[in-house]
Amino acid sequence: MTRLRLIADDLTGTLDTAAGFTGLCGAIPVAWPELLAGDGSGCLAIDSGTREISAAEADRIVGALAPRLDGADIAFKKVDSLLRGPWAAELAAVLRTGTWGRCVVAPAFPYQGRRTEGGRQLARRGAGFEPVSGDIAEALRAVGLPARRADVSDGPVAGVAVYDAASDADLARVADLGGDGPVLWCGSGGLAAALARGVAAPGDDRLAGPVLGLFGSDRPETAAQLAACGRHHLVLSARHPDHAGAAAARLDRDGVVLASLALPEGTAREDAAARIAQTFAGVIDRIPRPGTLLVAGGETLKALCLALSVARLDVTGQITPGLPRSTLRGGRWDGLAVVSKSGAFGTEGVWRDLLHGNGFPRSRSDA
Repeated sequence: MTRLRLIADDLTGTLDTAAGFTGLCGAIPVAWPELLAGDGSGCLAIDSGTREISAAEADRIVGALAPRLDGADIAFKKVDSLLRGPWAAELAAVLRTGTWGRCVVAPAFPYQGRRTEGGRQLARRGAGFEPVSGDIAEALRAVGLPARRADVSDGPVAGVAVYDAASDADLARVADLGGDGPVLWCGSGGLAAALARGVAAPGDDRLAGPVLGLFGSDRPETAAQLAACGRHHLVLSARHPDHAGAAAARLDRDGVVLASLALPEGTAREDAAARIAQTFAGVIDRIPRPGTLLVAGGETLKALCLALSVARLDVTGQITPGLPRSTLRGGRWDGLAVVSKSGAFGTEGVWRDLLHGNGFPRSRSDA
């Protein structure tokens, strides 16, 4: 079995990238630094939790985790497909170990509307694409890496090479550049799928009820996705403090609830994350175990895992690229199925269509 080792900067990204390898590697354990035991010999995907911290602190944390990648058949440093966070500093921290003479950087994720053109990252916006980064190689040179743009026609090249890609076929050609010697692969879910060499991740879109959704992401994509779900969306607010009671009533009535928290405008990000974590911890503490947990937002999922005393997650497959399935291991809801998503991923109807496909009725407001 292929041995994968992966480091990502948040939990949903760890899961959706690892999911691309599950056809090749089987179920992949996912943990974070506080939960890591001995190195072991199998696959492992690690959430470094560094998306929202300083470059210096991210460098320290990822540098300490980097030896976990040694000896892997596939060593993968996942970066956000919008290039958020201190991604360049993290990659520099991994390469500073000196293990890899080559690093292939290809952050495109075409399925989710992310492509790399002219050495810059673009994201789909409406009918077109807009830049979401500057020059990728330049950003890497700024943290001391000898990075340059390259083309697949160059064949395998030494050092840190940045590749354009606008399609899965482009990424497949990048994945063919492994060649001899150790290679550090750097990208997102698109490159992960390409490296899996056409061995598709197991797909299963069944949701056991009742279905509890907890959504902490403040991305506009998430807001639109929840709005599309009509009456299944429950907005928790300070005016009605019995949040668990409100969620339980919806679960009893409809078999599904997708809950988010209303926050005062201008709430600082750190304060917002703390309030969301506290509120959702209160909800899961007072309601029966659901059949399936849906979550958008890496910080939210991490907070839920901590509140439930989860030992790890096992990612088992995906519904679609960017929408992985995993299982909680350990804690109060041991064995529970989880479907998670980056707040920035997905079409407007991603949750609505998944619910409807599982027999949850349309409401007047989402018909």
